[in-house]
Amino acid sequence: MPFCFRGFELFQPHYPSSFDGSAMAWSAGWSGTPRLVQAFARACPRYPRYQHRSLTSKTLGIVKDTLPLVAEAGTDFTSHFYKRMFAAHPELLNTFNLANQSQGKQQKALFSAVAASAVNVLEHGTLPLELIEGVNHKHCALNVIPAQYDVVGEHILGTIDDKFAPGQEVLDAWAELYGALAGHCVKREEELYKEAESKPGGWRGVRKFSLAEKVVRSSVITEFTFKPVDGKPICSYSPGQYTTIWVYPKGTDKRQPRHYSLISEPGSDHITIAVKKESGGLVSPFLHDRTAVGDEFDFSPPFGSFSVEGAQALWTKDPDAPVVLLSAGVGITPMLSMLGTLKNGAQASERPVLWLHAAENGRQHAFRDYITGLARAHPDDVLRRVWYNSPNPDDVMGSDNRAPFHFTGMMDLAQVKDLLPLDKENALYYFCGPLPFMKSIGGQLLEMGVQRILGNG
Repeated sequence: MPFCFRGFELFQPHYPSSFDGSAMAWSAGWSGTPRLVQAFARACPRYPRYQHRSLTSKTLGIVKDTLPLVAEAGTDFTSHFYKRMFAAHPELLNTFNLANQSQGKQQKALFSAVAASAVNVLEHGTLPLELIEGVNHKHCALNVIPAQYDVVGEHILGTIDDKFAPGQEVLDAWAELYGALAGHCVKREEELYKEAESKPGGWRGVRKFSLAEKVVRSSVITEFTFKPVDGKPICSYSPGQYTTIWVYPKGTDKRQPRHYSLISEPGSDHITIAVKKESGGLVSPFLHDRTAVGDEFDFSPPFGSFSVEGAQALWTKDPDAPVVLLSAGVGITPMLSMLGTLKNGAQASERPVLWLHAAENGRQHAFRDYITGLARAHPDDVLRRVWYNSPNPDDVMGSDNRAPFHFTGMMDLAQVKDLLPLDKENALYYFCGPLPFMKSIGGQLLEMGVQRILGNG
């Protein structure tokens, strides 16, 4: 019987970033109880070449028997984990998303990742590599290092012991499972680090950039352009990838990282991001209201598994392969880079692109003029349709490619079914936006028989 975790969606979590010098002091010795340290050390001695196939049938049986306990605990389990870890290492608050912590998103994400890994190993004998790949990219954007996996492992085991007191055999089994996951991540992330720093204009860690321009794109979205302080080139990246900015926002003395999709064309002498001002947020209001041209910020290299890169081979073989780009709200940002590459970049062609976007209204519809202009420049191969959930009185609805918007309410693909390339087996569908939008669009596409989809929530 498959395991089911109701109410916990699988999405990419934000994990801790690199430690500073003071934090490295504890990497050689743990503060946990001796038996927890021994269990973890036995299962994953610094992750030499640990892989999930090393898991024994005994370990799998123990994990299967105890997984329902973890599932029943839900986010109470991960909330306890974070409280435990922060109490032992408060310096980690400098590299966690404090807004997500306060809203419970981080706890939910970690539980999802742990549950998905356990279920996948039990049901299929493998780790959920597709989910983990996105996590690996996030870890690299946050400069995660192997020593941090020791800390996480210690406190996951400590949480199991605190909540359930299951005995040493169970702790050993979960340590072995975590060791498999951590071993894969450490190896994969080192590959990604080397790939990022070996590119012309690439780097490892953080690099200083200066704010060169701010442009208001809607009532809630502002565009920010940065140039490297050292004046050197910037490495190329795949459309749809993101960068990570590190700031000290007003109201906290903690350093905060945030990931934002890159909307500038690869190969530029600058990087550009678009930031939605989130009510109650820490970083986005700071960027909108308290930054000025000339301010300097640290940036991580571009990362992200959500890009058009994986589809390039198909497009090279089949230049007529249609692409459908679906987005809602600030989810438009990775699509901008993709559309620009498809129509203006080195791989530009006349392949058909269907652009579908949902916004609250015209004042919150960012980059409308840019997309409309691009569609006007490519009248035969760029078709756009837009939904406004609550149009303003001055928003004008129309039916052609030049209209500001075309439908009211939430995005309903049945309204554009005749425009979707449902008869094309090589068509690709990319979608990005808030989680409810992702669930809705994913469900609609599957109901229509679409198989080749890639989403990023």
